[in-house]
Amino acid sequence: MRYRNRIKIAPGVHINLSASGISTTLGPQGANINIGKNGSYLNTGIPGTGLYNRTKISKSNRTNSSRAVVNQGQVGVKMDLDEAYNPVLQIFDKSGNDITHPTLISRVKRTPEYKENLREIYRLYYQDIITETTDFTDVYKNTLKPVQPIEVQSQLDNLKPKRFKLKPFDKPKPTEDSTKIILEVEAKSKINSLLFWTNKSNRALYVKENLEVRLNNAIEKWTKEKGAFEKEQALEANEKNAQYLEEYKLTKDALEKNLEGASEHVIGNFQEILNEVEIKPEFHLDFEYDETTKVFHIDLDLPEVEHIPTKSASLLQSGKLSVKKKSEKLIREDYARTVTGLAFLIAGMAFMSASGIREVKLGGYTQRVDPKDGRLKDDYIFKIRFDRPSFSDINFTAIDPIRAFENFEYQMDLSRTYVFKSIGNG
Repeated sequence: MRYRNRIKIAPGVHINLSASGISTTLGPQGANINIGKNGSYLNTGIPGTGLYNRTKISKSNRTNSSRAVVNQGQVGVKMDLDEAYNPVLQIFDKSGNDITHPTLISRVKRTPEYKENLREIYRLYYQDIITETTDFTDVYKNTLKPVQPIEVQSQLDNLKPKRFKLKPFDKPKPTEDSTKIILEVEAKSKINSLLFWTNKSNRALYVKENLEVRLNNAIEKWTKEKGAFEKEQALEANEKNAQYLEEYKLTKDALEKNLEGASEHVIGNFQEILNEVEIKPEFHLDFEYDETTKVFHIDLDLPEVEHIPTKSASLLQSGKLSVKKKSEKLIREDYARTVTGLAFLIAGMAFMSASGIREVKLGGYTQRVDPKDGRLKDDYIFKIRFDRPSFSDINFTAIDPIRAFENFEYQMDLSRTYVFKSIGNG
């Protein structure tokens, strides 16, 4: 489950943007992995053999999943795993024809680069198989801790409408000194008599005769400009402050409704959260909210045990991949972790809808054949009442979701071999 799309850049990872989308390349020169929307490829150059490969290693479309990249003067290599997870090596000439010469094939397989890249292919398939399961069994780790009422109350107490900050009129008011400087410059340009010894006195007289009028005109012009600026600022302040006040009222109203656990606020937030998240196990839910008691009622139509991935994988000391079918008990255990973890995840979303929600009452049911009439019926396998204080104390990254039910009032009949027994039809 993802709340946001993220791209994490780690050492040795490069992001390539192109018209076909985003791809990521990992690894050193000579051997790297390219992961894009069309799949994952292992790109390998094997020194001393004249070989270059581009191998598709993503799980989807394993048959015909690789293609040779043939450059002038090169041959191509395709490395992959078959359906039984055994290595497959194919070599092509520059025309795309298979090269089946045993000596060349043996030579490629003996190179350190081939062995290293094969180990990497094993690792990627291993990670893919493990992730298939943890996408189900670890869903509870994405549970968010609910916001506490005291935090919302603190936001409300500190909430104030923003105010528009008036800008100062930064043009300085004309003074006698500043006006004199302007007049002196004018006098020098206008008074340049051949009788140069008279220029100084005549320029001083020019300044004296024009100073009063020029200063008054400059002050009058400055006053008008200042008034127009301040009027414009006042209009903008009124407009912005009205906008800020409306935003304040909306925020205050939302915080108050959050604290109160108002129905409209709760349902709107819960539906928005559900629309924004992506959860691997497929399920359906029905919910009701009681504004009087501040209790959220949720019924989960749980995924079926048949949806749980059935393969387990391990990497041997040799670097090879071992893939086995899970035991029926392990599949049931994974299923139990998935559905109990899903209960925590959905309850967390409900609590996040408003800090005023006190409890989440959640029931999980599955479809089973009724032996009386042979028809599918909804069969509840657990019911649990989550209270907000206890829920908020849980460290969701470290729990066993099955055992974590013991922190709350609950009904669940789960055997030691992870067989759920019915607790009723409603």
